[in-house]
Amino acid sequence: MCFLKLFGLQITLALAILKLITLLDRKHGLKVDGTAGGVLLVGAGLGAGYTAQLSGTQRPALWLGYLTLAVYLTVCAITDIQTCKVYDILQIPAAAAGAILCLSQVSTLAGGRGLVIFALLQYLLFMKFYGEGDVMAFLICSLYLVSRGGNLRTLLMHMALAFTLLGVVQMLKHNINGKGNLKVPVPFLPYIAGSILWFL
Repeated sequence: MCFLKLFGLQITLALAILKLITLLDRKHGLKVDGTAGGVLLVGAGLGAGYTAQLSGTQRPALWLGYLTLAVYLTVCAITDIQTCKVYDILQIPAAAAGAILCLSQVSTLAGGRGLVIFALLQYLLFMKFYGEGDVMAFLICSLYLVSRGGNLRTLLMHMALAFTLLGVVQMLKHNINGKGNLKVPVPFLPYIAGSILWFL
C-alpha cells in the first residue's frame, strides 16, 4: 500500500511541476507523448519502490528526501529529452533535500572531501563536455550518494557508469563517429538518472 501511495504522489508532483513549467515558460516545447509517459511511469515506479523500502525506518526526512530526488530526476529527464533543457529552479529543492540528508546522516570525512573534489572536477573540467544542467544533476546525486556513505570513488563510478550507458546505447544506434564522439548530441540526464540506482 505504501508503494501505491508513493507512486501516486510522485506522479502527481511530477505532473504538477511539468504543468507549472508550461505556465511559466511559453516556449517550453513540452508535449504529451509515449516517451514522456514512459519516463514518468518508470521514474515514479523506481522512485516509489526505493522510497517505500525506506519508509520503514520511521524517518520522514529520509524518504521525503529520496522522493524529492526521484521527482527531480524524472522531471529533468523528461524536459531534457523533449527540449534539451534542465530548468534551474528544479535544482533548488533537490539540492536542499540532498544537503539536509548529507548533514543529518553519519558521513565520513572522506565523503566530505569527495564532495568538494567532485564539485571542482565538475565545474573546472567536465563542464566543457556537457551542459550545466548535467553538472548540477551529478552534484545533486553526489549529495545523496555521500549521505549513504559514498566517497569520491563512488561519485566517479556513478559518472563512469552514466558515460558507459550513454556509449553503449549510442553505439547500438550508430550515433558514434570514428573519433568516439557523438554524431548527433543527445540528452544526457536520463543516463545520469538511470545509473544512480546502482549506487544508492
